[in-house]
Amino acid sequence: MRVNSISYEVLVPSGIAARLRHEGERKNPLTLYTIDYIDGGVGGGHLEPRLVGFLDPLDREFFELFTTVPGVGFMRALKCLVRPLNEIALAIERGDTAFLKGLPFIGQKTAERIVTDLRGKMAKFALARGEAPLSIEPEAADVELRAEAVQVLQQLEYSRAEAERIAADIFARNRNLKSIEEFLQKVFEKLHPQAE
Repeated sequence: MRVNSISYEVLVPSGIAARLRHEGERKNPLTLYTIDYIDGGVGGGHLEPRLVGFLDPLDREFFELFTTVPGVGFMRALKCLVRPLNEIALAIERGDTAFLKGLPFIGQKTAERIVTDLRGKMAKFALARGEAPLSIEPEAADVELRAEAVQVLQQLEYSRAEAERIAADIFARNRNLKSIEEFLQKVFEKLHPQAE
């Protein structure tokens, strides 16, 4: 996001990022409903301001409430909301910890804390009609990352076939790649091995 001569990085859940990438004609400017927070430990000395953006104010409100639960920070919440928010809210209202444990990065104790802290506060969200989850499953995120990797290589003037071959090779050898930067580093290492 750019405001005058200042640029801001806005984190968005992976499901929203995927929707924005796949939309043909996106209205410009795009309205994001944001939350600002300070990332880092108070005792760690390195605090960094961050923004998280949503396309709907109800999603932002749910996210704010969800992250009030101890142990559910912003980064965990960005990764674990892989089901539609109305389903998550309904599970919380019903006390369905098994459903919540099925979300990535949510264990039994965290699921119990979520129910304890949020039960009785989720009716509005359980009634919402949203069908798209805020985040996507890690496997789906891998597919998104692979597609983005091919696209980046094409922007670097590799042919589509060559970009797909390089991406397939890199992802086959490195199963835990999490970002396009990690992918590009592996491509660089492959194409320019250090002389021994």
